[in-house]
Amino acid sequence: MIHTERVEISAAPEAVWAVLADVQGWRRWTASIQLVRLRQQGRPFGPGSEAWVKQPRLPGALWRVTAYETGRGFTWESRSPGVRTVAEHRLRPLGTGTELTLELRQQGPLAPLVDRWLGGLTRRYVGMEAAGLKAYCEGLATT
Repeated sequence: MIHTERVEISAAPEAVWAVLADVQGWRRWTASIQLVRLRQQGRPFGPGSEAWVKQPRLPGALWRVTAYETGRGFTWESRSPGVRTVAEHRLRPLGTGTELTLELRQQGPLAPLVDRWLGGLTRRYVGMEAAGLKAYCEGLATT
């Protein structure tokens, strides 16, 4: 199961990256996140980082960064019995700002069942995150 959102943000890639890479601050710009807590406090977010993420109506999950390119994006994954969830966050410079692509993939024997049960909520959360990051970064760009 794949859920993708793509938006253009009228803000410099460096500004968008600063907000995106501050995962513990995501609550400021999306209601789809209740809590993000890095497990290695005091260590910069990057390759191998782990974070506990709690979202409304979902159980908390441990996410581990599996790919990371400063200023361009990161991928992290979470595992639960029968399902591996991979979330990619990619930025691409545009002439007037930044293109953001969020993609969430679920794999494993229970992925189809989870998608039937929570697919609508998952799509809504991915959309909220893209729209929230856009609004927040564009607000910063005008101040």
